[in-house]
Amino acid sequence: MTTIPPTLERWRLQWQQRPRRERHTIIVLAVLVVAALLWLWLWLPLTQHLQHLQRELPFARAQLEQAQRQFDESAGLNRQTATPSTADTRAAIERAAARFNIATAIVTLDVQQNTASITFSALSFGTLVQWLETLQREEHFYVTAATLTPLADTTGKHAGRQLRADLILARSSP
Repeated sequence: MTTIPPTLERWRLQWQQRPRRERHTIIVLAVLVVAALLWLWLWLPLTQHLQHLQRELPFARAQLEQAQRQFDESAGLNRQTATPSTADTRAAIERAAARFNIATAIVTLDVQQNTASITFSALSFGTLVQWLETLQREEHFYVTAATLTPLADTTGKHAGRQLRADLILARSSP
């Protein structure tokens, strides 16, 4: 048979000596304290975290929708034709330049297999970017080197609108 430690035995005797109503009140208070602690340490943080997540949900959904749109867009780009529109490098560059009305700005165009060295005398940066994007998307060209020089206007200030562009383009294989 096991013996009860003296401290526990003393507490047990004190507990039994208390009136029944007092023992009942102590038990009720202990249950209330435990319930309050559980509410404070468990329930309250969980509900606050849940409310925080509910406030963040619309933002997360918007991010998901944007990611899905970007994925769909990239999947659509991958579905585009893998072969260039024009097999001839020079013809592809000249055709794209004519489409953007910059063919007259071409000073030199040197083509060797799938690379091209091009110099434009004057064109806007926006037009250059659009033209290069079209060449990349439709003809699979990418820039390997570029030197862009802003052109000065008659007053000697940089106009910032026109530039000279020396480019080396390469054509990737499909």
